[in-house]
Parts: sequence; C-alpha cells; structure tokens
Amino acid sequence: MKTFKIRIITKFNTKNELFIPGEVHEARRLSYDFMDFKTPFQIVSGKKSGEEVPFKYAIVGPDKHQPTQQQFDRLSQQNAELLDELEQINAAVGKYDGQLVDAVRKLVQDKSELLQTVERHTDEQLNSEKLLQRIRELETIANERDEMIKSIKSVSVVIRDKRNPVEVPRDVAKAIDGYRWNGVDNDEIMRHLAIGIKGPNVDVLRSYVLEGGNGHNLLRALLNGYTTVSEQDDAAAMLESVTTLVQKWYHSPATDNGVEVLSQQICDFIRERETAASEAVTI
Repeated sequence: MKTFKIRIITKFNTKNELFIPGEVHEARRLSYDFMDFKTPFQIVSGKKSGEEVPFKYAIVGPDKHQPTQQQFDRLSQQNAELLDELEQINAAVGKYDGQLVDAVRKLVQDKSELLQTVERHTDEQLNSEKLLQRIRELETIANERDEMIKSIKSVSVVIRDKRNPVEVPRDVAKAIDGYRWNGVDNDEIMRHLAIGIKGPNVDVLRSYVLEGGNGHNLLRALLNGYTTVSEQDDAAAMLESVTTLVQKWYHSPATDNGVEVLSQQICDFIRERETAASEAVTI
C-alpha cells in the first residue's frame, strides 16, 4: 500500500490523541478514488501510528512541484462561463422542454463537483503532477460539455415546432425505435448520452451526434418525430404514381371511365399515402 505525507489543517481529538494544524505525518489510505471524500487517512509511523484522520481534516503533500495555478484559474473561469450559458439556455427553452434543461444541468454537475475537489487543495497540491493530470481531464470534460451546450442552443428555437418530422439515417431511426419499444423517454436517452453509458443503441446515437452538426437533428427527431425517407424522393415517387394513374385512365377504352373516376382514384391514392406516412413517423 503506497504511503505519503499528510498535513493536519484542523484541530481535533481522537480517543487517544490530540491533533493540531501544521502536524505532518506519514499515512496511507485504503481508497485511491479521486471522488472518494469519506475514507479516512491512517497514520503508519510515529507515536500516533494507527490513528485515523478524517479526510476533511488533512491534505496530501505534493510529490513533485510544477506551476499550474494559471491553469486552475482558467478552468474556474470556464466553469463560471458554462454556468452562465446554462442559465441562458434555461431562459430560451423555458416551458417547452424542462426535461432538456435538467439533462444539461446533469452534464454540468460532474464538472462542478470536480472543481469543488480542486478548490479544497492547497497551493502545494496544485503543483503536484497528479493534480495536473486531473486538471487536463477537467479541461477535456469542459470542452465536451461546451460542444453539447452549443448543439442545444442551436436547436432551442425549433424545439417549439413539433409538427415536422426530421430525416435521420436508418441506423439512427432503428436505435430510437429500440428505445421506444423498451419504454425509454427522451430524458432517459439524454441521460445515457450525457453520462457515457455503453450499449448498441446509445453508441449509434452518440456516433451520430459526434459526426458534427447532428446534435441538432437528433434533438428534433426525439421531439418532433423522424423518418428515413427524404421529402424529395417521396415527392418524386408520388408524382410518378399519379402520372401512371392518369396515363392508365387516359388510355382506358371504357365508356364510363370519366373525369370523376380519375379524381376518385387520385384521392384514394393520396389518402393511402398519408396513412402510410403517419404510421412511419414515431415520437
């Protein structure tokens, strides 16, 4: 088990010993999870060996010194700007989709928790190589969250329009259908994308979003419905079918094959297409 130096930052008592700020002890910890705030330190040398120090009462001394204060300040500023953007999105989307805003809040929550952990460290810890690596990870998370925020902001205006389905690739439509068949709503889909859950359906949707500019289309598909047939191809197919009906009617030798019969055939054809189209759109 790796040991390290800790410095006491708050006066406290155990059953056997008194600890005062400034004391330095060699200690170990049974957990190395960066987000673990509960597992205490255990002193392994000196007259207080064996005593446990609550995590919040001590700080870990640095292994190596490298200046990172500027990076920390920049990351704090990015966090403040990200929270401001979240409030702007909340105001824009408003009552139209409160669940979407909740999903974005969840995206920001992880970053905020990590920043709170960084703020607990002293200037010495900010210079450690391990913390520098964590800051780089935070910067990566911040960039990913920023891209998601930009996609949501770009679609905030069209969220209000729930009349027009959006065209998506067949594998994306199949992935959404898989969610729908299992009773998964939009909020749960967004949560899966945000926290990095793995799976056949969510992997397809995440790849589609990361292609660039498709976050807008995915949100519209979830809110407004979706189809895999382009409107241009659909219109061309309809024109071809109606032309065939007219030609068949024109060359028919029947004496009772009047304009009324042609009109009825065209109306029946249009009604059948509208019924098929409404069944093809899923939301």
